[in-house]
Order: sequence, then structure tokens, then C-alpha cells
Amino acid sequence: MSTLEEVRARIAELVEQAGDHEAQAEHEARVAALEDRLAERAADVDRILGAVEDLRAITVPAAMLEAAPEALVRGSRLDRAVLSVVREGVMHAEAVHVRDDPAASEALLAALRERPVRLEHPLVETEALRRRRATLVAAAGADTRVDRATAEVMGWRSYVVAPVAVRSTVVAVLQADRPGDPGGLDARDASMLWTFAAGLAQAYESASLRRTLRQERRQMRRLLTWLDARSGELADAALQFGSREGSALPQPEDMDTQAPARRPERDASAVLDAVLTRREAEILRLLAAGLTNRAIADELVISGGTVKFHVNSILRKLHVANRAEAVARYYALLDSRRG
Repeated sequence: MSTLEEVRARIAELVEQAGDHEAQAEHEARVAALEDRLAERAADVDRILGAVEDLRAITVPAAMLEAAPEALVRGSRLDRAVLSVVREGVMHAEAVHVRDDPAASEALLAALRERPVRLEHPLVETEALRRRRATLVAAAGADTRVDRATAEVMGWRSYVVAPVAVRSTVVAVLQADRPGDPGGLDARDASMLWTFAAGLAQAYESASLRRTLRQERRQMRRLLTWLDARSGELADAALQFGSREGSALPQPEDMDTQAPARRPERDASAVLDAVLTRREAEILRLLAAGLTNRAIADELVISGGTVKFHVNSILRKLHVANRAEAVARYYALLDSRRG
């Protein structure tokens, strides 16, 4: 017997004892209303989970974030959704979806991209990120915690906001509303947004891990291919033996002139290319040349954040703690064939 059935049975028992059939009808109406609300809530959750499941089919993390606002609107009562990525404490609009209005979606995205929002106290978004929960803003026009530039673009009346947090890192912020509803949003909308944000975070983390594993497998294959080629060179190398008649062993200087010329730079490049991606190897060589992150970004025509990402990846793959150790490892590879 379910909890609601137990409640009904208990009500019927009490009413039978008291003989108050009017009270029984009132209680049954309340139970029926509660059942309806629970059924609506279950349907909400099913739609939201279905939308998240659709996103799991996307294997590229960035593409998953871009598709998230449309999935949220499709699976909820919300009509507009904005996803912003968080970089160095600033929210940058990444995707916007307005139900049945692609032109409005593009126009809002263009306007929001011109107005990135720094996450500072006392913004609602800052508090939502700090507490890791969804927040309902019931009266955006009068709430001093709302970013005024964003409110002007979106025309917020009431909206909900929630962070997309992967472990200890907030990768994105979701904001959504239903402008055509005169009653505004309520706690039910905030709850649904939080359910979606949590599911999106799990799907994003899974996609990121799968992508990392694919990259590691590719790099491992490259390393094994290089090792196989080097072992083949050693196996095919000709051996020279000394004369039986007591001739002296060749001296080191003689061996240098007899051995084929070596290219330390090529050996180092082969080792690095087996472990690092082509872009990472290129950045390491520029680091060794003494360039700063900004100079490297200008040289390669990429952002400073992208350079920083690649540098961190280089440190991890070379098992070093900082840039100086990475450069030292690079030069050690260059010198390994000269000694």
C-alpha cells in the first residue's frame, strides 16, 4: 500500500468514527490535489531527465554546452534559456535558446556577448555559484543583486539561475525564464533547473573524461610506434668486431668519425612528439626560446588562456612541476645524444 493510499484509508477510518462526511470530502479533495501535484512533478522530472539523456549523445563537451539551452527549454516549462561559460571569474554568454524563435535567440546571444558579467558580490549568480544551488529571482526589476545590463537585454521579470559544477569547478551558468507567464516563476521552476544543471554537469564530465582517454590512447599509440621504429633501427644496426690479431680497440674519437652523424634535435623532437601533441611540442620549443605566454599567444595567434591550458598539459605529461623544469627536460633531451 502506497503512502497516499494509507492516508486515504486513515481519513476514511477517522471520518467513519466521527460521522463527518463533509470533512471526508474535503480531505479527499486535498489528497487528490496532492496527487496531481506529485504527478506533475514526476512528469517534469521525466522530461528533464530525457533532455539530459539527449545531451549525453553529444561526445564533444563544448558542443554539449552549446546545445544545453535548447534541451532545457524542450524539457521544461521554461521558454528562454541562456548558458554562459565561466572564465577567470567572468561569465561569457555561449548559447541562447528562445522557444520557436531562432532569430530572437541569435539577437540575444549577440547582445549578451557584448556584455560579459564579472562574478562579484552581491550578484545573484555569484551567490548561486558559491552555494552550488538554483536560485529564484522573483522580482528582477527591483532586486539590486541582478546585473542591470543583462536584465536590460533579457527584459527579466523573474528568472532562475543555477551553476553547472563539475566537482569543485564551475564550468557554466544557466539562466532561464518564462516571459509570457504573468504569474512568473516559482520554486518548481528552480527545482527543475537544478535537476537539469546537475544532470548536465554529470554528462559534461563523462564526455570530458572520454575525450581525455581518446587523446591519451592516441598519444600512447604514437609513443609505441616511435619505440617500435627505434627498436627496429637498433636491431638492424651493423655490428663491428675487433681483429683477432690483437689490434687495439677503436678509440672514442675514431668511433665518432666512423658512426653515422646524429641529430640531437631530431631525437629530442621524436621523443617529445611521441608524448606531446604537435601544438604542445611547438609551445614547449617557444618556452625554451624564452618567450612568455603572451608572446607565444601572439606568435601562434591564439588566446593567452589557450596557451596556459597547453602549458599545464605539458607539465603534466612531462611530470614536471613548473615551466623551468619543462625547459630543463627539453634541453636534457637535446643534450642526451651529445654526451
